[in-house]
Amino acid sequence: MHGSGATAPLLRRMNAQAVLDALLDEGTLSGAELMAATHLSRPTVHAVCDELIARGWAVELAARQPADASRPGRRARVYGPRARAGYVLGIDMGATTVRAALADLRGDVVAETGAAYRHDRVPADERIDATRAAVAAVLDTAGAAPAQVLGGALGVPAPVHPAGHAVAVEHYLPGLAAVDLRTALAPLVGVPLLVENDANLAVRAERWVGVAAGSDDAVLVLAGERLGAGVCLDGRILRGRHGATGEMGFLHLVEGVGDTDAVGNLARRWGAGVTGPAGRAEDVFAVARDGDRAALDVVDAVARRVGRALAVLATLLDPEVLVVGGAVAEGADVLMGPLARELARAAPAARARLVPSTLADRGVLLGAVKAALDDVRPRLLDLPAAG
Repeated sequence: MHGSGATAPLLRRMNAQAVLDALLDEGTLSGAELMAATHLSRPTVHAVCDELIARGWAVELAARQPADASRPGRRARVYGPRARAGYVLGIDMGATTVRAALADLRGDVVAETGAAYRHDRVPADERIDATRAAVAAVLDTAGAAPAQVLGGALGVPAPVHPAGHAVAVEHYLPGLAAVDLRTALAPLVGVPLLVENDANLAVRAERWVGVAAGSDDAVLVLAGERLGAGVCLDGRILRGRHGATGEMGFLHLVEGVGDTDAVGNLARRWGAGVTGPAGRAEDVFAVARDGDRAALDVVDAVARRVGRALAVLATLLDPEVLVVGGAVAEGADVLMGPLARELARAAPAARARLVPSTLADRGVLLGAVKAALDDVRPRLLDLPAAG
């Protein structure tokens, strides 16, 4: 049993939350497995499961044969979560695109969509309209009603004030600072959104399902259009007084860097002579992969500049893992070697393990899903199950 000093209602609540968390984390579990996972007694486990079933959060499945089928014994009662008794929204309102995902209560994405803005300086109302359209599309694809959405999180490429407003530079994200993003989807879903910096969500995703899983000291650098970092030290995401931890505007002070332009941005601009003026960063990487000398020179130049920025973070923050993420995954095979060489040259004492993200351009989106889950799951017992 949990805490002998707890009152009976609180103790029942704690026990129910422990069982529900175990089912959502692990899936199908027998009574004995739930006892091991929660350290609750057999009668308590079965009583709690009966309550969760009655409330719509769990189901009882076909009983299992005893492990030794030759010996007589009662079949083991088996339980599972009703993972689709509610959903969470994850939204990545990026600089050039918006993506939305609907996930069940185990974090499995059941629908996902995305769209590009007309250009990267569209006004705030157009960004909000595109975001609402993306959310409506995922709800429709999943066949989910708005009332089934129990929580959501939205990532933005800007610092986020503790009150939930994006601290957005006007020329970069025009009009966005004036918008209450927490209630921006109120016409579609009735729950307020968590609003978070995109890099903070991306580092959360890496620790959940990415290359930093199991690490309490990880830094994720979004390296697509602009450099920004999500910083997790001692298991805590650092935000700072005004939500600006990880913002890298100081790079104008770093010799050989100068601004926050990132891999995708630089490769596209500097590689115009290789791929043509309408070329993409991915095209530069593809040509470099084939051994084109001019393209390889562009990759080296990009790596020298971005590698110096990584060296600052590795030296200052001393993480275990330094992850390069964002929409540059297509170039990881040709980019990471030059980046590692520049990092070693610029910061020879740094011991961070430099790795590319395996989440491609979904890191912010999956981090938003995880943030929403972490917010919703402790509150499930106060909510009605859907369906």
